[in-house]
Amino acid sequence: MSETKYKKRVLFIGMPDMAIVCLNKLVSKGINIVGVVPPEKTDSTNKLMVNTAQKLGLDIIEYNISLSDKGFLQRIKNLNADIGVVASFSKKLPKELLQLTKDGFINLHPSKLPDYRGANPYSHVIINGETKSAITLHFMDENYDTGDIISQYCFDLDLNETMGTLFNRTNQMCASMLYEALDYYETHDFPRRPQEKVDNLKKADTLSFEKKNIFIDWNKSAEEIERFIRALNPFIGALTYYNGIILRVNSAYVIRKGHNYTPGTICDTKSSLKVACGKDILELDSIQYDGLFITSGRDFVDRVNPQKGEILYSE
Repeated sequence: MSETKYKKRVLFIGMPDMAIVCLNKLVSKGINIVGVVPPEKTDSTNKLMVNTAQKLGLDIIEYNISLSDKGFLQRIKNLNADIGVVASFSKKLPKELLQLTKDGFINLHPSKLPDYRGANPYSHVIINGETKSAITLHFMDENYDTGDIISQYCFDLDLNETMGTLFNRTNQMCASMLYEALDYYETHDFPRRPQEKVDNLKKADTLSFEKKNIFIDWNKSAEEIERFIRALNPFIGALTYYNGIILRVNSAYVIRKGHNYTPGTICDTKSSLKVACGKDILELDSIQYDGLFITSGRDFVDRVNPQKGEILYSE
């Protein structure tokens, strides 16, 4: 563990990977982390977060189910923290917890708030064809991502950005932004400004199999579908059905060519697997077949023998 160089007492709450990147950065810079709250014990990421905090020699404060548990809240209160920091967390912090640090809680969010509030801004900025995104450090209140803004940093999205590349990039950016803010906070109050009131805010809702919103809509243009595929790669996966079997499409190329096929129709298998879209054609480059194997479109044709005229479809 690095030597503590700062006096302000910081409570850290978070989940991998953002939390681990940020926590390592703060400890290496000597920020005074007085306690770490990992996700609940039943969460699949709990052990990774706990192991990281242990290796850094930090005090771990766990809870079983509720963040409102009296014993947990008393342990937090006993820390006498100046500020609470949240770096990715799946549960809303209750009012009684938010009141247990001197100057409240601050949160890192990977979008330009107020747009893309919610669980998955990484995917939605790509799906919507944004050319820029941002990270935001803001105060927390009882709602998700609505508190006063401390700082923001905007950046360009790469032409071939995926959910994975954006996730990795913003984690590093967030760690730097957080350290710089806490360094400033050592001798100053945080700046703050209310979030703008904007009509028709862009959303960042959860994408999941249960919600049926990770299936490819072949009625959309090839360009839109290619973005959708990148936006779900690699953590979620864009899905479609072939003869009742789920295909996960990891990457694809747009072929700007007109056609008369019904969207979703396999229109060429000679050199690769090409599928007609609402506009243009999509060449499927990397495919996972029913969880059995991941292969190229060419190899998929050789292994599975799909026929021209067969239909890929969604529920």
